[in-house]
Amino acid sequence: MQYLKDSVRKNIYSAAIEEFKTFGYQDASIRNIATNAGISLGNIYRYYKNKEDLYIAVIQPLVDSVKEFVENKYFVEGDSMQTVAENILDFLVEHDDEIIILRRGNTKYYKQFSEYLDNVTAEKIEYIMRDSLEQSKIKNPDLTKIIARSFLHCMFDILGSTKDKETRKIYVHEIITFYFGNLETRFGK
Repeated sequence: MQYLKDSVRKNIYSAAIEEFKTFGYQDASIRNIATNAGISLGNIYRYYKNKEDLYIAVIQPLVDSVKEFVENKYFVEGDSMQTVAENILDFLVEHDDEIIILRRGNTKYYKQFSEYLDNVTAEKIEYIMRDSLEQSKIKNPDLTKIIARSFLHCMFDILGSTKDKETRKIYVHEIITFYFGNLETRFGK
């Protein structure tokens, strides 16, 4: 019986991250991944059944981290939207490569990830804005989901547009002010 080596698995994993990040899921090549990992194409299939199996191995830690983040840092009682947004930014920065891979992948996994983030963000926004929404003249029942989706899109754009942490923080503060500043006045309270 032949044993699988951790060092080979790590090389495949590293090569897969670069391939998926550069080309997205659809255009990524198992052949390129094998070449860049320094193994034969046939050998890669001893470690992963197919490209999808390898893709899942790359993104699954992110999916698990998102769930842990949401449970432990996202819905902390009393946190302002500012604190939530800074926590989101820190999380996004920590998982920069995986998020790029998910977004470029345009797969069902990204759709599920995106919908999950939209929903939990909408819940947080709804919780923070509950007094403003109850006393406002807003008619759209999907307003918090719309805000969440566009807010997260901006956060992803910030993540992709600059690598400097201080610049990212400045941009995030601007986005937070735009989305969540003076809510009582803006919602006709």
